[in-house]
Amino acid sequence: MLQPFAKLSLALLCLMHGVSAADEPEDSLAGMIEKTVPLRTHSLAAPYVDSDLQNRWWDFGGNAIINTNKHVRLTQDRPSETGWLWSRMPLGVANWQIDVEFKVDGRAHNMFGDGFAIWVAKDRAKVGPVFGSVDYFTGLGIFFDTYSNSRHSYQWPRVTAMLGDGRTSYDHDHDNEAHEIGGCSENFRRRGDVPTKARLTYIKGKKFQLKLQSKKINEWTTCFEFDNPLPDSPYIGFSAATGDVSDNHDIISINTFSATLRPQFRDSAQAPVSAGVAGRGTSGKGRPAGKGAGSSGAAGWFMFILKGIGILAFIAFAIAAFRTWSAQKKQKRHW
Repeated sequence: MLQPFAKLSLALLCLMHGVSAADEPEDSLAGMIEKTVPLRTHSLAAPYVDSDLQNRWWDFGGNAIINTNKHVRLTQDRPSETGWLWSRMPLGVANWQIDVEFKVDGRAHNMFGDGFAIWVAKDRAKVGPVFGSVDYFTGLGIFFDTYSNSRHSYQWPRVTAMLGDGRTSYDHDHDNEAHEIGGCSENFRRRGDVPTKARLTYIKGKKFQLKLQSKKINEWTTCFEFDNPLPDSPYIGFSAATGDVSDNHDIISINTFSATLRPQFRDSAQAPVSAGVAGRGTSGKGRPAGKGAGSSGAAGWFMFILKGIGILAFIAFAIAAFRTWSAQKKQKRHW
């Protein structure tokens, strides 16, 4: 009698594993990136500020405070606080990856909030009602929401995304469900010894992807992906807000990279241009260059060098002739 039960248990375990695997979106960016290069202008780590308590590449404000050994705390575990952190320069690369280590915790066990947001947007450092930042934004907002304002079929906390067009408002009453382009339920609050991280990857013209680390170190789960394009040269920002309920919302580190794709995934506009390819393109006036374009340029340089050699030879001959004439003249005087 034990053998049928064992088979049934094994089948149920396989079925549960298959369902959980199906719930996680497939990683469509796997193997696309060849290498990454760090971008200092959009990265941040302890001690966060210089001797003047400023940062060359980042601005912070509102209720944000900096602990030079630990974090940038956007809000403390107090009601009615708002804090923000924004890059000073726009992100100018086409393909990029951003790794953010963050921490959300507080004293409360049941009622806490409201959460924080990561921004990839056209405007920067504007305070407003959307997790401490402006409404009617243009760009991408990723919301790490810890307080549910209405009933849903999924669990909380939740990570969602919205692409703002500058005309659409964030719907607080329904947790912006109508404007959500991607999301997942993930318990990223009070994770103890496991560093909570988010990895944002954008391949222009192809895909945006968000991965999360919250259960084990180096165990990343894909939260969502979408194909919609993001604004060119956006600013990177972080903001948080508390209301009647509160939490600590901390940014611990930000590591931003430009990403180079493997050759088979590159568009023609992103492919490296060699000198030979550039020489076979167009002429200086925009007309297609013929086969003789490169050879005629080489011939021109060759003629220029020959002329230079001829001029130098003529000067040397003139100097030698002058010296010979002077010597002969001196000899005639002695006669």
